[in-house]
Amino acid sequence: MDPGKAMPSSRKFFVVGILAALFITAVCIWIYLANQPKQVEFVHNGEARSVLTKSQNVDEFLAEQGVHIDSYDLLSPSKDEKIVKGLEVVYTDRWPVVILDGTEKRTAITSQSSVQSVLKEQNIALQEWDRIEPSTDSQVESNQEIKITRVEKRMVEEQQIIPFNQVKRKDYLLNQGEQKVVQEGRDGKAVHRYEIVMENGEEKSRTLVETQVVQPKQDRVVAIGTLTTVSRGGVNFVARKVINNVTLTAYAPGVTHTGKGPDHPHYGITASGRRAKEGHTIAVDPSVIPLGTWVYIEGVGFRRAEDTGGAVKGNKIDIFYESDQSAHRFGKKRAKAVYVIGKTKPE
Repeated sequence: MDPGKAMPSSRKFFVVGILAALFITAVCIWIYLANQPKQVEFVHNGEARSVLTKSQNVDEFLAEQGVHIDSYDLLSPSKDEKIVKGLEVVYTDRWPVVILDGTEKRTAITSQSSVQSVLKEQNIALQEWDRIEPSTDSQVESNQEIKITRVEKRMVEEQQIIPFNQVKRKDYLLNQGEQKVVQEGRDGKAVHRYEIVMENGEEKSRTLVETQVVQPKQDRVVAIGTLTTVSRGGVNFVARKVINNVTLTAYAPGVTHTGKGPDHPHYGITASGRRAKEGHTIAVDPSVIPLGTWVYIEGVGFRRAEDTGGAVKGNKIDIFYESDQSAHRFGKKRAKAVYVIGKTKPE
């Protein structure tokens, strides 16, 4: 063909037709290939599987899989990413949980299914006495509250002052009304050990475990004088003690009162080893009136405590008489006062 000559019209139409046919064929092939299922790797919450899909993008693919995405969820790649063969779509469900850790409150976004795994993910460690609700093996739901009570047990020591007391003691050597400090007082010290239970920084209980007295107290001792000057029957004497409302009875040396007859080796002998004498000897309770002590009995006179008796207890005095008749005649009386004098009879 002469290059300078134009292509015939029939030939032009033929070329155009061929090109159009090729274009249409390419488009059809493209449409066909585009609508063929593509294999996608779908990783949902850590579980991977291969899926054939005709979806054009990730958004359509997730809808096809029945997956609804919340704002907390993780997705890779983005929803508008085109689907191509071999694409990996990673989708992880996540939800909020509220964690009350002691006095601290926070919200965590997690994909973990159990309380234990949430704690591990959030780097939260439980100590020996801590409490948690719900339990660590419980399943986690959206917006669930996990409450941790931080419990601490510890031992503490506290010192306590033990105040001394003042003790008053009768002193038969001091005049009545006089006082004398015999011993000064001193406070003591004790250490108490407590087990304290703290919950979220606040004390909930306190249990006394041990008390140790590290310094005993020493009471202050004050002597109170009881000596009383008395005048009876023209005789002045000092009474170391006055006993009021004393029961008076009488006894004789015979079998009726002592169980001993004249032939007994201890007939008429008192508990102090002296021979009993009328107008002189009385039987007493030695814890009240010591043996060998002179007393003045109102309505009776001066007598010496030389004997004891099984029935003579407390504020009771048995007065000695030589005969049973005299003792029987005396009977039983009550003395308004008995003055305890001492070892020497007043003159």
